[in-house]
Amino acid sequence: MCGITGGIGASAPSKQLLDAQLKSLEHRGPDDCGTYVNQGIGLGMGRLAIVEIAAGKQPASDASEKINMVFNGEIYNYRELRHELEQSGIHCRTSSESEVIINLYLEFGLNFIGKLNGMFAIAIHDARDNSLHLIRDRMGKKPLWISQLNDGTQFFASEVRALMLARPDRTLRTDMVAEVMQYGYINAPHSAFNEITQLPPASLLTWRGGKTTTVKYWEPDFDTKVQIPYDEALEITKKLIEEAVARRLVSERPLGSFLSGGYDSTVVTAYMAKLMSEKVQTYSIGFHSAQFNEAHHAKQVAKYLGTNHHEEILSPDPALVVEKISHVLDQPFADSSIVPTYLLAKFAHENLIVALGGDGGDEVFGGYDRYLAAPILQRLNPVLGIARTGLALAGKLPLGGKRKFKRLQSQLYSEKSLASRYSSILSLTQPDELSNLLNPGFYTNTAEVELIKQFAADNISSLDRMTRSDFDAYLPGDLLVKVDIATMANGLELRSPMLDVNVVEWGVSLPRKYKIKGLETKHILKDVARSLVPANLIDRPKMGFGIPRAEWLRTGMKEMVFETLTDTTATQRGWFNSAEIKKVIDIHMAGEDKDNLIWPMLMLELWARTWLD
Repeated sequence: MCGITGGIGASAPSKQLLDAQLKSLEHRGPDDCGTYVNQGIGLGMGRLAIVEIAAGKQPASDASEKINMVFNGEIYNYRELRHELEQSGIHCRTSSESEVIINLYLEFGLNFIGKLNGMFAIAIHDARDNSLHLIRDRMGKKPLWISQLNDGTQFFASEVRALMLARPDRTLRTDMVAEVMQYGYINAPHSAFNEITQLPPASLLTWRGGKTTTVKYWEPDFDTKVQIPYDEALEITKKLIEEAVARRLVSERPLGSFLSGGYDSTVVTAYMAKLMSEKVQTYSIGFHSAQFNEAHHAKQVAKYLGTNHHEEILSPDPALVVEKISHVLDQPFADSSIVPTYLLAKFAHENLIVALGGDGGDEVFGGYDRYLAAPILQRLNPVLGIARTGLALAGKLPLGGKRKFKRLQSQLYSEKSLASRYSSILSLTQPDELSNLLNPGFYTNTAEVELIKQFAADNISSLDRMTRSDFDAYLPGDLLVKVDIATMANGLELRSPMLDVNVVEWGVSLPRKYKIKGLETKHILKDVARSLVPANLIDRPKMGFGIPRAEWLRTGMKEMVFETLTDTTATQRGWFNSAEIKKVIDIHMAGEDKDNLIWPMLMLELWARTWLD
């Protein structure tokens, strides 16, 4: 893991700027740093050394010094690729991943990208034609932010904070306020600033002479489905996941697992236990609130698998934790599960540098309840009004808690299409709430329009549309951002076997009936898990990695909420209707949960105070 930065063109970064940028990215690469500066080109890299520690210094170059490169990430098959090069008579001077990438580029040109299995953000400068190639991994595990000046100069960096140093002229993209309020994050290719964007996943940007072209080099094939018996599909799924785990066990630094006790992390940890000669180090956290504590489930799984388990039950000062995380985030981000992810990474970093997790299992194998709910609700459009009335009358019945009840109520309205239904389900706040909260000029549905347009493209099944939408937006915009920021802020690398390209391509090729069976989501992956541990340890309702958010906002964060959202600074910023904010806060403090509104407002304002004021 690393932080990379650089630029090419008439205003290419100086050594001084690169050093300042690398200082801002120091948390991503505390072990080493280096720069390369030549006429019209500058590259910088801060390194968290994981493999080939002695040989992996960057920026790296070929023997002629015509090719210079920095990259962030891990190429899990680099040793096989080095062997392939040597079989072709190409000798690598060192054992580093960097030299393998450079030699692959020299041998195959940009077609080499298809050979890589890993997570990566790569920048290659080719002095032979003075070109720069920026490459981001297929799923968007590793971030790559970009910015181009009017004179054609192209900048790039692993985090927006580094590009801010190169773009003091940046201006706020006001649409992002409504986007974060609605979905909780900013989706590619956008950022909070008009002048800074991100290279989308599976994309290649090439710069020559001040002009750029961007192409997609990979897309999952949703059209082709395998036609084989379920038992055979199950065995292939097991084999591919086990191979993906094995590829991610290469490390010269301490390695372990994030274990929640759910299906995804259990599968990953079970294969680690099978493949590793020593005991797996497993880590989990929980909160004293039973509703947000899976730690006892993780402990049971760890005991069965015989891991060396580490558990921490937390009662943190929520205001202090949120204040800390708000400084870690250089983009507005309102998914509150970043809090436990950050705390887990902090806990694990006491002993680990590398961890494996179960991210991606829901997207790849059809695990979200919304994959069931959205099509059903859309088919029920004509009768939702009647259901809404009935639900209102039954409001005091024990229907799984007020939060689920309220969530269900929000979906008992007619929607024009499955696309708009899916957008509504994903939304933290509904349009009527947003229009009341936001001041004129800040209420917009631009992000929703983009999501619906993308959702509707091509002739594929409903499940594939929802999966593709999550691959394009929710996974790289929310989940992978959360994991990258939370782990790198603690000097820890997280690897995700479920997002291995072979696993992903296999998962999208499976017919719906293998992923969703009746009312059971993630059917095939659950059967993989049941083949590895007793079903009674894992068969339970999905909990999610959450925090007692509503409670925290009423108690430990109460003062922070009032001071941050109602003081002069917030009022003069003009994003929100001050009277409506006070009304929402009062309702929440009186006992009716409004944390879905308060949390994103709070995170937006905390971000603004760190990066705008």
